[in-house]
Amino acid sequence: MSTVTEAVSTGIRVAHVEAVTRAIAAMRGRLAHPHPLGALAGAATFSPFHFHEVFRRITLLTPARFLAVLRLAEARRLLLHSTLPVREVSGRVGYASPGAFSARFARLTGTSPTGFRAQARALADARVAGTLWWAGTRRPSVAAPMLTLSRAPEPGSLVCTCLMPAGTLRAHPGRWAPSTGSPRVPLTAPPAGGAYAAYCMVIPAGARITDALVDETPGSLRIGSAELSVTERAPAAVRMGLRWPAPTDPPIAALLPLAAPPG
Repeated sequence: MSTVTEAVSTGIRVAHVEAVTRAIAAMRGRLAHPHPLGALAGAATFSPFHFHEVFRRITLLTPARFLAVLRLAEARRLLLHSTLPVREVSGRVGYASPGAFSARFARLTGTSPTGFRAQARALADARVAGTLWWAGTRRPSVAAPMLTLSRAPEPGSLVCTCLMPAGTLRAHPGRWAPSTGSPRVPLTAPPAGGAYAAYCMVIPAGARITDALVDETPGSLRIGSAELSVTERAPAAVRMGLRWPAPTDPPIAALLPLAAPPG
């Protein structure tokens, strides 16, 4: 690729990232309001189809699903830090029906809003200390894919990996484990082959769990994401960079259930 072509390609990507970042800022600023695709695309001076594709390529989610996980993340913060009843929390994050909100919350996180509130408060000031905290299991029908991270998580940190079928918010039960200091981290095997988005989250030793998984406190979480294809014949392998979260990263941690550390 020529220098000119590379510069044009880089310029286009920068413009795309800036457009997606503005759209996400608009979502965050007015979570309780609808954000039609046409309005988001118009602000970026893109056609709705083109904007939808650009947004999905950069974030691995569609605008509608990104908005849904933003609302979920804010709901979790309100449930932890306020005494607002569930019906008011649901209204603040854009749900007209508390019942619909509770059903959506439970479907995505595996627990009800009131159950999450109790679990999150039970964590109190619990901090990562290199111990197994939460683990999900699922009987696999294909071999587990393997991640090779750009940097080995430091010993004492907690590493979580999870898979979602491409373009969905259906996170399969993840794998929490203390860091071994190796850059190679196994994923939980998915139930079937197909296209997936893989995520890795690393909470450093000493960080509060709720800072990382609820409050999005800067410095409490490193993340990575990648697309991969899983087949039933051979386990997939994917390289993934770890970084501090950027504005275009969906708060995937909001999809993870909470559970009190073992006593």
